[in-house]
Amino acid sequence: MVRKLVVLGVLLASCSLLAACGGSKPSPSTSDVAEKGKQFVSLLAQGKFEDAASWLDPTMSASMPPAKLQQAWNSLAPLGAFKSETAARSAQEQGYDVAYVTCAFEKGTATVKVVFDQSGKVSGIWFV
Repeated sequence: MVRKLVVLGVLLASCSLLAACGGSKPSPSTSDVAEKGKQFVSLLAQGKFEDAASWLDPTMSASMPPAKLQQAWNSLAPLGAFKSETAARSAQEQGYDVAYVTCAFEKGTATVKVVFDQSGKVSGIWFV
């Protein structure tokens, strides 16, 4: 399980590093980034993988079609059923807006790191 998450993290990190950077534009407020992260995670939790895939940048779209997004979300199955998002915060990392969304499951918690590029598209996803 942990090995799969590490491999998934490496794959997604590679995708985010390969993502093309857009022109400069002001970053959204930190609360906007956290809210966008919560909305994206909510789509995953509801099983709306097609909708979630529409949030991805071109590089992520190529490597994470809806079926792979579902597989990635399902890697959290050992934690039990999804209960709720318990917290969300945002940060700026290496020129990207990042949302950290903490989720409660029946048997534990996980944090979903959602990285947004300058155009507001998801360019990386990690389950921490």
